[in-house]
Amino acid sequence: MKVIVTGASGGIGRGIATVLAGGGCAVGALARSGDKLESLRDEISAAGGTCHTSTVDLRSQDETAAGIAGLAEALGRVDALINNAGLVILKSALELEVDEWHAMVETNLNGLFYATRAVLPGMIESGSGHIVNISSISGYFPLGGGSGYAATKYAVTGFSESLFQEVREHGIKVTTVFPGSVDSDSHRHRDGDGSWKVKPEEVGKAILDLLKTDAGNCISRLEIRPLSRPPKS
Repeated sequence: MKVIVTGASGGIGRGIATVLAGGGCAVGALARSGDKLESLRDEISAAGGTCHTSTVDLRSQDETAAGIAGLAEALGRVDALINNAGLVILKSALELEVDEWHAMVETNLNGLFYATRAVLPGMIESGSGHIVNISSISGYFPLGGGSGYAATKYAVTGFSESLFQEVREHGIKVTTVFPGSVDSDSHRHRDGDGSWKVKPEEVGKAILDLLKTDAGNCISRLEIRPLSRPPKS
């Protein structure tokens, strides 16, 4: 299977990319950090996997389209797109700066839209495909102190579930993934001990299972939470 992962240079995206490559997928990794993408490619190649990379700012429609076209050519086709790239700024509506609001909207929502638009024509032509959008628990549950971030993730949820209705007749699946607390480098998780949290690789394993589902069905929603509770302070 040929899979493109956005935001693959670190955190959840890196975990997804390494697990998919280890599971036999050829991976196209896309992110803004070229050095980290090279590190990912070397790691996957050393383990015997296949990884092509493209350094792209998803906030640019032209860059995104060109980057995905290049990865599609290198891979031969695109069977699945994992829209993982995201920016987390946890501030209340009064504290959030306007440029921070725009940065989250441009990354979390516009970038996801640009990437999706870039792969859909090929998937429609082939009559198959799978788009997996990484939302958040905050994409359906209110997040006091992070209203801007929650707004973008609510939008991801609405876009994903509406998109499913638009493309299912073309044989294309759309899944919205709702991670809970994940032990990643994202600053929303910098609260001390992360041993109780979901590991990025565990999210990757869940997505690998999603991609293996039969063609006649689609798991449209997947919520991943840690079994353990946060340690008491």
